[in-house]
Amino acid sequence: MTAAVRGVTIVLGLTFAGAGPAPASPAQDDVYAGYQRLHRGDADGAKKDLETLLAATPGRMPVRFALLQILRRQTDQNREQEADFERQIDAFIADADARVGRSGTDDEAQFYLANAYLLRAEYRFSHDKGIWGAVRDGARSKRGIDAYVKRHPEHGDAYYALGTYNYFVEIGPAFIKFIRPLLFLPAGDRAGGLKQLERAYSQGSLFSYHAGMSLLEIYGTYEGRPAESVRIGEQLAAAYPDNPSVQFQLAEVYSGPAVEDHAKAAAQYEKVIVSETARPQARAALYRAQLGLVGSKTQQWQWDEAIRILTATIDANPARPDWVTPTFLLRRGNLRALAGDARAAEDARRVLAEPKWSTQHKGATEQVAWIEARRASGEGAIYAALLPVNRLAAEKRWDEAAAGYDRVRRDHPNDPQVRYRLAAMQFARGDAAGASAAAAPLTTDRAAPSWVRAQSLLIVARAQDLAGQREPAKKTYQRIVDDYERESVAWPARVGLITPYRRR
Repeated sequence: MTAAVRGVTIVLGLTFAGAGPAPASPAQDDVYAGYQRLHRGDADGAKKDLETLLAATPGRMPVRFALLQILRRQTDQNREQEADFERQIDAFIADADARVGRSGTDDEAQFYLANAYLLRAEYRFSHDKGIWGAVRDGARSKRGIDAYVKRHPEHGDAYYALGTYNYFVEIGPAFIKFIRPLLFLPAGDRAGGLKQLERAYSQGSLFSYHAGMSLLEIYGTYEGRPAESVRIGEQLAAAYPDNPSVQFQLAEVYSGPAVEDHAKAAAQYEKVIVSETARPQARAALYRAQLGLVGSKTQQWQWDEAIRILTATIDANPARPDWVTPTFLLRRGNLRALAGDARAAEDARRVLAEPKWSTQHKGATEQVAWIEARRASGEGAIYAALLPVNRLAAEKRWDEAAAGYDRVRRDHPNDPQVRYRLAAMQFARGDAAGASAAAAPLTTDRAAPSWVRAQSLLIVARAQDLAGQREPAKKTYQRIVDDYERESVAWPARVGLITPYRRR
């Protein structure tokens, strides 16, 4: 998921993906067992168990909702299942709403109606099914869960949906402009929402795991409390060792803007790869982990290792999932282009030559055009010359890196890319003020690539945060969000709007 999509999704998202959860009520023990099987990584087994329960008691709302969550996850891998999910969740909401309408004290229907509205809101956001409908669903969820909690303040699971709404709608303006003022969304409460999610994690049953996964991201990304994030991640990993989702979330925390430790992120992906490789049949999680590891390697400027990982899977040419080979080809083509490899466009053209990969053709066409434009501008050659030096800087071999940057600068005097890399190294070495002074002229240099201007603004904003200049920092982060929304740096800028940057 891209940073932009993720930023939208979390605002009204219900991420179904804790150690020591409270026992389920006797009436829901069998549903709880289905959830636990799902969280242990056996989605097919959980679905089979839940379908058996539903066959025994048709229409049973807790079972139907659990099955909806599994189907929702499947739509991310298979867009053909979207119509089925939409039909089922619309029917579920209609049934729950009818029950609530018949009896104002039907607590089960009220609880699941609120959660279903939030699930549909998340789906509509992340699958681009209409932002306005999604926001309305979020507001309906908030009103419904508020009414439920007033009657049942003791129900730990109820605080998951309530905390999700309250926390994320409060930080939402950093991700989605103008939504609350235009649509009159109920106000959120960031601090209160965090406490509600903590309560759902410690006191919930069916949704304890879900709350833990949310807290893992919140602590590690938005609250600047990575130690607490890792603590919860380790608890969840111990409770569900066969579920790769925990390692994926931990990896995102480590690689995210609050921590930026790409070696630790790589270690999480490597754990998943070892576990998934031992299975008799490869699952999508293996290839997700490989792509994550490629991302971690490139962030450490270990280009050769990243391309080797991609090439091994491309050569194996797995038939399932069908997105793997074309996705890996385009990723390798991107890295080859950045490295100045003349073969870069060949990977995109392989994708274009295969009719069964038609969904990837638009991206492949755009990649070929980007490669050709980059080569013609000369930007690519300078970027490639900087790659080995960037790796020295990532390894904190400062003197060698400085000498390498000087060599490139002699060939390309005053080049914006070289100037930015020097400023970035200065910031990494601890001289935030000096780095900001070096980066500031680049923020308005029209000869600089857009990514250089955006990254330079991030250095300035973070230096302002470190100097205690919070309001100027927020204005600088906002400039990045407003002017460079399509650049990868927009994500850490949005996080910077929410939480001041601190060195780790």
